[in-house]
Amino acid sequence: MPNFLLPHASPLNYAPMLDNNFSNPTHFLPLMEHQYSLLQPLISSTTTVTVPPAITHFPANGEVAGKPRTFSSNRAIAIRLLSIFFIAIISIWANFEASKGFEITIINEAPLDSLAGKRFALFYISDDKATRIVLKASKIVEDLLYPNARLPKKQIGHVTLRLSSRKMTEKVAVKSSSGEEQGFVIDINSLLMEEENANRAMESAVLRGVARVWLWDGHSKAPPELLAGIVEYISMVSGFGEMSYGSGAGACDLPECGRHSWWEDKDAKVVAKFLNYWEENDKGFIHRLNRGMKDGWDDRTVDDALGVGAQQPLCVACNFSSTARS
Repeated sequence: MPNFLLPHASPLNYAPMLDNNFSNPTHFLPLMEHQYSLLQPLISSTTTVTVPPAITHFPANGEVAGKPRTFSSNRAIAIRLLSIFFIAIISIWANFEASKGFEITIINEAPLDSLAGKRFALFYISDDKATRIVLKASKIVEDLLYPNARLPKKQIGHVTLRLSSRKMTEKVAVKSSSGEEQGFVIDINSLLMEEENANRAMESAVLRGVARVWLWDGHSKAPPELLAGIVEYISMVSGFGEMSYGSGAGACDLPECGRHSWWEDKDAKVVAKFLNYWEENDKGFIHRLNRGMKDGWDDRTVDDALGVGAQQPLCVACNFSSTARS
């Protein structure tokens, strides 16, 4: 399968757009896989500048030392120094931009003679719409989980978006890419291509997948129910939630509330409801919780994200405050 690397910085090459106004292609292109390098350094990470050796000038007969030639020499040195300075600035900027990017590969695994395979190739590969959807989702998720650019961010090197040919019980599944330390595969259920509003279903599934990619998971020790709840919360606040979660009475009622395991065996929507309550009452809770899962996981991680003591479970406090307002 061919791979195409399109440098993001070149004005003559393709640069993905994040808008939603896409025109449908008029020809079917049986493309199976495309790969893009989103952000590449404009120049090499190491810049070597050779400064010519100094030349000693001996004034000729009748020439006053240090006059016109000294002025010319000083100007040349200043130009060289400015050139070096600007090259260094451009190099630093280019490498910083490149460090924020990741490669995207789009794979159509569904048979090309199937309805799902045809639609995915026609509407999402031929005009690179799938790539733009991934980029848009990534921007939304990064703004929610990493609002402060100075804080450490999870390193993502490569994301593969694949329309799966296998039967899936869920709409989207995420796993680490084998052989890639910073690679992830987002599998999309091919049945989404047959839905009445296939484009919204596609955008919703990709957003959930990208959210899971950007989430730290405590070195695979964080509870799956909690991670699913955070993904559901991100989907909800991004306009893809199936219900509205308020902050008034009943906003965080949780049955069988335990001290540190209130998320166990809970539906993702129930967990998202609880997370939304605390985010509204303590802004920044979600991104602090994600940051807390960077180095590991224990039963106090959620409490620490809120900065509360252990005198009572968070869900008890939530239920109490919710009841008090009713």
